[in-house]
Amino acid sequence: MRTWIIGLLVATLTAASATPAAAQQGVTDTEIVLGCSNSFSGPLAFTGEQATRFGVDLYFRTLNDAGGLNGRKVRTVYYDDAYKPQDAAANTKKLVEQDKIFAVIAPQGTPPVVATLDYLEENKVPLLFPFQGSPITRGKKYVFSGMTLYDRQSRMMIDYLVGERKYKTFAALYQDDEYGKAFLTAFEKDLARHRLKLAAAEPVKRGATDVSAQIAKLQAAKPEVTFLVLVPAPGAQALKERQKIGWTDTVMVSAGPLTDERYLSLAADAAEGVEGLSLWPDPATSDLPGVRQYREAMKRHFPKNEPNRYSLSGYFAAMLFSEGAKRAGKNLTRESLVTGLESVKDWDSGILPPITIGPDHETQKQGFWVKVEKMRFKTLTDWLKSE
Repeated sequence: MRTWIIGLLVATLTAASATPAAAQQGVTDTEIVLGCSNSFSGPLAFTGEQATRFGVDLYFRTLNDAGGLNGRKVRTVYYDDAYKPQDAAANTKKLVEQDKIFAVIAPQGTPPVVATLDYLEENKVPLLFPFQGSPITRGKKYVFSGMTLYDRQSRMMIDYLVGERKYKTFAALYQDDEYGKAFLTAFEKDLARHRLKLAAAEPVKRGATDVSAQIAKLQAAKPEVTFLVLVPAPGAQALKERQKIGWTDTVMVSAGPLTDERYLSLAADAAEGVEGLSLWPDPATSDLPGVRQYREAMKRHFPKNEPNRYSLSGYFAAMLFSEGAKRAGKNLTRESLVTGLESVKDWDSGILPPITIGPDHETQKQGFWVKVEKMRFKTLTDWLKSE
C-alpha cells in the first residue's frame, strides 16, 4: 500500500510539473485575436471602416493566406462606438473581458481613445497604433502611438509657416474636445516660441455642422493662416462657408484627419488651395514598395475600394504589429510583444521613413507639406522633422 501511495504521489507531481503556464489571453497555438472599438457610424464612419476592414484586415488577410504569424492566423473583432467616448469605453471592456482579445489595434479618435486609456493600462492590455495624436498617450508602457502626435505636428506646422513662409497672424477653428484642445494648446506654445499669439480661436461642438458664425468671427480677425482642427464633415462645411462669403485672404490649413482625398470630395471645389501636413504618402500614386504592395493587395481582395490614407494607416498598423509579434517569437505574450516592438530600430516598412521606437513608444515623428490642386494633395516639401 505504501509503495502504491508513493507511486501515486510521484505521478501526480510529475503531471503537475508538466502542466504549462497559463496561456496568454487571445493567443492559442493556431490563432491571435485582436480588436478595437471604432466609428462605423457617425461623423467618422468612413474613416473607421477604411482603417479597420479595408486596412488592418487587408494586411492580415494577406498574412493569413501566407500562413500567419509563427503558424497562427490573426482574427479581428470590432464594435461601433459612433465616435462616442462612453461607447468606446464599454466596447473596449467587452472586447477584453468577453471576447478575450490579446490587444487593441487601430482604434480611432482622440475622445474615444482617451476614454479607454486608464482601463487598458490597468489591465496591461496593449493599445496599438490608435488613429489619434493626443500627447497623453506618450510614454505609457502598453501604448504605441499610431500617428505623429499633435504637439509634434504643431511644431512642424508652425516652424514651416513662420520660418519658411514668413506668416505672422494665425487663427484656429477647432473641435471643442480633447482633439481640438490638444492642438490648440500646442499651437499656442509653438507660436510663443516665435513670440506670436493666435489672433482668434473659435470652438465647434462635436457633431455640429453649421460653422457660419465661427467663420464670420475668424474672418473679422484677419488672420493670414487659419487652422482647421475638425473632422471631415464640419471641416468641409467650413471651407464651403468660407467660399460662400468670399473670404480669400487667408490660407486654410488642414490638421488631423483632413489630409485625405475623401475629405476633399465633401468640400468639392471649396477645397482648392487648402494646405496641410500629411503623415502618409499618396496611396494612389506613390511608387514606394510598401504602398505598391498595399495597392496590389487592395486590388486583389477589395477591387471596388479606392486606395486612401485611412486604409493605408490601418494596413501599416497591422504590418507593424506583425513585425513586433515576429520579434516576440513563438511564445507570444503581451510582455514579449512590448519588448519586440521596443526592439524596432531603423525598420523600413516601404511606406514611411525608417522607424525606430524609443521609450516614448512613438512610431512616427514626421510629416510633409501638401496643397490641394485639382482634388489631389500635391506634395510641396520633403519629410519635415519635429526634432
